[in-house]
Amino acid sequence: MSDGCACVRLVVCIPRNGVCNERPYVVPVGLPDSPPIVRLLLGPRADCPVSHNISWDGRRVNSTKQSLYRWQLEALISWIRCGRRGIVEAVTGSGKTNVALAAAADANRRGLFVLVVVPSRVLMNQWALCLAEALPDCQIGRLGDNFSDEVKGCDILVTTRHSASTRHPLPPTKAGGLIIADECHGFGGETLRQSLIHDYQERLGLTATLERSDRAVENTLLPYFGGVCYRYDFGQAIADGVCAQPRVAFAAVPLAEEERIEYDDIEASLVQARQVLRTIPDMPQGPFSAFLEAVSYLAEHDAGPNGKEAVRYLEAFSRRREIVATSRTKYEVLSQFAPLIKQAAGSLLFTQTVKAANHAINRLDPLLNIEIITGETSRGNRERILGDLRAGAIDAVAAPRVLDEGIDVPDANLGIVISASRTRRQMIQRMGRILRRKPLGSGARFVILFASDTLEDPRTDERDGFMEEIQDVAESSRIFGADDYKQLANFLDFPGPKVLTPPKTIGPLSSLGSIPTQSDLIERYAWLNFVAWRERTNDHAEVWDIELDNEETAPYVEFQTPELPELGVKRVPKAKATRLSTGEQPVVLVKRSDGFALQCTGCSAISEPTKFRWKALDATVECSCLW
Repeated sequence: MSDGCACVRLVVCIPRNGVCNERPYVVPVGLPDSPPIVRLLLGPRADCPVSHNISWDGRRVNSTKQSLYRWQLEALISWIRCGRRGIVEAVTGSGKTNVALAAAADANRRGLFVLVVVPSRVLMNQWALCLAEALPDCQIGRLGDNFSDEVKGCDILVTTRHSASTRHPLPPTKAGGLIIADECHGFGGETLRQSLIHDYQERLGLTATLERSDRAVENTLLPYFGGVCYRYDFGQAIADGVCAQPRVAFAAVPLAEEERIEYDDIEASLVQARQVLRTIPDMPQGPFSAFLEAVSYLAEHDAGPNGKEAVRYLEAFSRRREIVATSRTKYEVLSQFAPLIKQAAGSLLFTQTVKAANHAINRLDPLLNIEIITGETSRGNRERILGDLRAGAIDAVAAPRVLDEGIDVPDANLGIVISASRTRRQMIQRMGRILRRKPLGSGARFVILFASDTLEDPRTDERDGFMEEIQDVAESSRIFGADDYKQLANFLDFPGPKVLTPPKTIGPLSSLGSIPTQSDLIERYAWLNFVAWRERTNDHAEVWDIELDNEETAPYVEFQTPELPELGVKRVPKAKATRLSTGEQPVVLVKRSDGFALQCTGCSAISEPTKFRWKALDATVECSCLW
């Protein structure tokens, strides 16, 4: 018992290949945001997808009973218009998973096998539970994390990218199948792209931001999926009532004297390097994010003078970023925000490195209950910490990158950004953690600490951190000085809107008159097939028997290919290390108190420890380096 929250230890029987595998779960009971396993065993909530299965002419109909957001139905219609091939690019927290659930139910009804490929073992288990809730008549298999289910024994197989790349699970019948790629922007690496299996004729990619630092989007992802079939940003999600509109406070902090001296010295060298790089033919002059992407491209692929100048620029740029991200004055003022954190309904502190997260912990730990999650945090401890945050047993969680993507984070209404986002994708992910739809009386709020007169300063032209992403959708934003804490606290005393905008939802329906009269065949198919109905009609049976023709020209959303300069001398890639993480970074063997493990040299993520050295060498390190 903790803070009025009862917890129970459940032993769950998970069938695998006809054998019951018992797994223990310690979960809170009675909470409105209890984990999926609780909802699955103790009964679903009203807002969870629940399946109703009706036999029509001897055919099994497996579809979700949950209402769809209007944008989700529109995304499904666009996906069908594109021949059931495309990427849905929708911001974090808007409900991409429900689009995939509806597509999976439709594929299963038509006799197709469904393969769901995800970045990590944690997401694999989350997807398996979600599918089991939504489609209980389907056999859900798992491949990876000691699961070895085969395609012939299930209707839907959920697997990690690494397992899909090595095991290559193909559709079991000539009917083919649907592949759903979650966080599909991470599938472009040389190894992980092998998980995009061409034997699946129907393809659905899900991502919050389709961007990478290499050319894999243009060379691999768009050719495989066909294009972006639907895009949904925070502006649309807030207007629809799907996400909360935030209030944003920018808190200015001066650099320490020695930090300012080093920063200015590096700035001078960057100005010189920038002048040289801007003279390169086809080098984008703006915006700054496009220029930086082009410089990164040259540094990685050009072995000539331009590439060397780009490398020097990026090294200096990274050092400059490190100075502002780890500035000690940021952590000296962090304790001022302790009352704000304690009053919040859950707080997340976003940092870029473990060192920065530890600095935050050291400042705040004497003042409130805060935990840290890093790449080395075991799965059990991570679930315990997130469960405590969900239950209100702790005030905040600090994390370097680990919470940016791919983890089921409890709802929180205060985000504190200590280290600026390195990519637009990272900023979108961070925003999504806080901008999930809030109940009445709970406002979404952000505090963004920035070093004055640096690349983090939102008042400068060439700024870093992609702050415009949140400024453009904020209910209100304001810049505060280092001594303006009282004014900042009053500004963030924000309970949210007086009236909540109800999300635009569709279903369950009971009358055919609910379908728009001007609907074409594809739209009518979507309304009858994806939207929940209180009862089936002859119109449902008729539309199921119709073979939908692909449109002559698939109406993909325009995708802007980054402008990149030509390479002078193409760099020959070095031979890769024999052992790589899932993010394609070299790994090293480490000895810990609880055994041996492999650790990613890029983000410090670590495999499950084992007492056997040989077993550790065979392990897979799931990391976020390509996310």
